[in-house]
Amino acid sequence: MKNNEDFPGSEESDKDEFKGAPRREGDEQEQDFMDRLKRLSDEAEANAEGKGKQSSFDFEENGTEDEPFKPEFAGDLQNPKESYDLFYTIRRLLMKSLPAGPDNQKLRQMVYDEKNLFLRQGVDRPTDGSKVGADSRQSLLSFLRESFTVTQDWANHNGTAYDIFLSYYELNKKMRFR
Repeated sequence: MKNNEDFPGSEESDKDEFKGAPRREGDEQEQDFMDRLKRLSDEAEANAEGKGKQSSFDFEENGTEDEPFKPEFAGDLQNPKESYDLFYTIRRLLMKSLPAGPDNQKLRQMVYDEKNLFLRQGVDRPTDGSKVGADSRQSLLSFLRESFTVTQDWANHNGTAYDIFLSYYELNKKMRFR
């Protein structure tokens, strides 16, 4: 697994940032991170229950049923229209379904980073804040299609932020990006 600045250390309190914490090795570090992410997701869901549950994305209201994504596009040929449609549909699904508000900004950013790691084919976000050098909007169509399928399934089942993070995390592990 990559040395990722977002993985928390054991000396860290619940209010502290994820960055700058001491490192632990292997599965214990990963499990601690996943537990912390699950807790953040559960808190966001509990806060959202009082405000009304966010619904899944309605494809019919945006006219996407008229132009379905056709499976006859073989391989990863360039198709700017399909790439654009897939990327921004994924983005809209995540923006509409992830918990809103400044309290959940860190949680949303973790999900976006995991999605972008997959779409950029393993190019991780630099820890110093510099430019990445890879654009997830220019991802291969096969990656965009798989990402869209995962995100659509998650939105249709009203999954939590933890669920979508875990889906992207598993995709990244399968592709050996993590």
